[in-house]
Amino acid sequence: MSTSWIRSAIRMAPILVVLFVVVELLVTNELAGFGRKVAEADRSIEAVSEENQLLNEKIASLSSLITIDQKAREFGMTTTPVVITMGGEDVAFHLQP
Repeated sequence: MSTSWIRSAIRMAPILVVLFVVVELLVTNELAGFGRKVAEADRSIEAVSEENQLLNEKIASLSSLITIDQKAREFGMTTTPVVITMGGEDVAFHLQP
């Protein structure tokens, strides 16, 4: 009885080997596809990170004090206020006893 079991196991061995090779190929193919997706996601993350860095640099340059001062001058804002006097005559406050 044990010899018939061994004979059937020997006959089934090539079929099992072929089956395991097919399963290994399928798993390897799936992992390769997953690796490609991970690489694409990494490239997307890197591109967005570079874009964020450029935007941070642009924000920093636009918010610098020199840039703000230049924009204020373009809009007519000055650092020294213009004083307008209405004359030297007395006003009601000075006329009180």
